[in-house]
Amino acid sequence: MVPQLTCYGGVGEIGGNKFLIEDSGTKVMLDFGTGFSEGSEYFDSYISPRAVNGAGDLFEFGLLPQVRGLYSEKALQNTGLKYGAPEVDAIVLSHYHSDHTGRISFVDPKIPVYCGETTSLIHDAYSASSDSPLNGHELRKFRTGDKFRIGKLEFEPVHVDHSIPGAYGFVVHSSEGALAYTGDFRFHGPAGKMTEDFVEAVSRAKPAVLLTEGTRVRKGDQNSNTSESSVMAEAKRTVKGTKKLVFSTFRGNDVDRVNTFHRAAQAAGRRLVVSMKTAMLLEKLASDPRLSVPRIGKDVDVYVRRKRTGTLDDADYRPWERSFLDHGVSASDIRENQGEVFLHLEAWNFPELIDIRPDRGGTYIHAATEAFNEEGEREEQVVRNWIDHLGFRYLQIHASGHAPMDQVARVVNSSRAAAVVPIHTEHPGLFSGFRRKSSWKLRVPRKGTPISLGQR
Repeated sequence: MVPQLTCYGGVGEIGGNKFLIEDSGTKVMLDFGTGFSEGSEYFDSYISPRAVNGAGDLFEFGLLPQVRGLYSEKALQNTGLKYGAPEVDAIVLSHYHSDHTGRISFVDPKIPVYCGETTSLIHDAYSASSDSPLNGHELRKFRTGDKFRIGKLEFEPVHVDHSIPGAYGFVVHSSEGALAYTGDFRFHGPAGKMTEDFVEAVSRAKPAVLLTEGTRVRKGDQNSNTSESSVMAEAKRTVKGTKKLVFSTFRGNDVDRVNTFHRAAQAAGRRLVVSMKTAMLLEKLASDPRLSVPRIGKDVDVYVRRKRTGTLDDADYRPWERSFLDHGVSASDIRENQGEVFLHLEAWNFPELIDIRPDRGGTYIHAATEAFNEEGEREEQVVRNWIDHLGFRYLQIHASGHAPMDQVARVVNSSRAAAVVPIHTEHPGLFSGFRRKSSWKLRVPRKGTPISLGQR
């Protein structure tokens, strides 16, 4: 059989990456994530897929591919797909974001997961503090410079810069031609040189197919490219210029943003205060010698939410939470020291603001991308309603985790690929405008339709 690629997700959508590579009996899935808008026509916060039905409710609407030998016995209960021995040899992960990992919980735990060492640390933190889709799977770890073989396929992971540490792209060598997969990438973060390393590796490989994300491939995006260093500068100005409480929502696993806001707080003589879940993650990541993260207790403090008794009583908290109580900052501590802290508060913890009761005139920093669908717009409006109620100033300060359109075009044209398959984008047709002197073919994917990886 000629080696082939089949896209089961990330097709005409942002996120939901699920790509099957096959070569002479070897089957490997690249990522297995949840789409950001996946199933929104059928499910919402009120109507959810039934856990008791395994993958059945998702199969019903084509939200999971019916691939034999991929799913666990539990996932296939009450479905028409019979459980059998695994026929997929492995899942290979680019990074830990849910749009790349979120559906692995349905996968047979007998199937190993290959991931970067840093992704393994993130998994350890989340499996301890809540849950992780990688639970139950054997994790086989790699770093840049490693190569590993799965059956007929050889994988060469190369780091890229993204809004989570431990992100990778891959050059995959099949029996007849190479495939390059970008994962998610950018150049404008603190580690942009890592993405350059990946681009150079792809160019050397001259792949038959370049499978590339295009999150920001849309009209009007070319000149919208705030860097993380710009976020740092604006955050410093904002925090120094505010006398009352400053708080922000951002992904706790965006270590670049944690470092940025820690330094902004330091510059203003404040302390960054993070959630317990983020504190757990930072403690795990501190063991990675290639990462620099602020230290719990020394550099940053931990916000402790009120539980049953309203006191910092060990009995109220789970075992993993208790170690942070010594560094705990309560709602009353925040209220009494509003000008001395920079609070990280996830949106789902906004009711904590009722206990904090901050004075009017503070600042809220929305450190996330703007809403791109109706559901996101509704959630953003709820946040704005809270900020208005508090009498706070609303600012958006953010740098994207994805490269803008012109830089995606540069990657495509420097790849020396024979064909380009755009994924993780709502506008794959716009890639046709990237072609300059290079002579690659545009292959717009169709969900479930194989694409050959044969000779160029």
